[in-house]
Amino acid sequence: MRLRYLALFTAVLGLLSCTKQNPGDLATAQRIATDAPSPAALALPPSPGYTPPALASESNKILVDASRDGGVWWYPQHPGTGFDAGAPHQGKALADYLRSLGFVVDELPRGAEITGELLGQYDKVIRANAFNQYTPSELTAYNAFLDRPSALLLLQDHHKNTTNDNLSERLGLPFSGAQSGTITRFAPHDITRGVTSLYYVAGSVIPNPDPKKITVLGTLTASADSTASAAMGIVHHPSSRVFFLGDTNGLEQVPQPLTSNIVKWLFQ
Repeated sequence: MRLRYLALFTAVLGLLSCTKQNPGDLATAQRIATDAPSPAALALPPSPGYTPPALASESNKILVDASRDGGVWWYPQHPGTGFDAGAPHQGKALADYLRSLGFVVDELPRGAEITGELLGQYDKVIRANAFNQYTPSELTAYNAFLDRPSALLLLQDHHKNTTNDNLSERLGLPFSGAQSGTITRFAPHDITRGVTSLYYVAGSVIPNPDPKKITVLGTLTASADSTASAAMGIVHHPSSRVFFLGDTNGLEQVPQPLTSNIVKWLFQ
């Protein structure tokens, strides 16, 4: 069984190595996720006595920054046909779940520019995976956003063909590599309450995380060397709440109770 798993994992990474090399090319931007379980299989029952989150008190607007998407949020949409939040795409289930809670969710198309004026309209942002770097002015806009009390859900993806983005680096999140598997090791926290597993679809991880910068809430063990790396956690930020996850596809399946826990802790 172990040999079969290693062979399957190698084959999946082989397929992934052909993707996302050019975010503007649909063929190379496609996310290989056909081996992932269905949303129903990923969903976990809510923990006993759990109450779904209510609307945030100050603002019910959420911005999805998918401006650097390489085929994980917007697939199968692409620049040739435009980006339509109402049409099918991989991030739609998560966005629609948030809308079902009463949030107004705006999704940025690939290639959009991040400005201070734009981020000034929101105090809640989901940064979808990034396969291109931000410009200095865009980083300045994010700095201003985080300098006021805000909430950032920072999602990343595998780095088989790319390097870590500069926003993640600035937040002390040196993502690297490409790993698949299931997270089963969680630290006690409101976000992890009732969570027993999370499927990880070829995401990146943080080896040797700095405890002064982040609190690790979930670790993924590499089969090759049994080294546990940070897959999800909280950034120690002086003014804002920042939660990170090194894989985007898993959360796009809206696994419960993890998704509800994140919403309650981050967006309320």
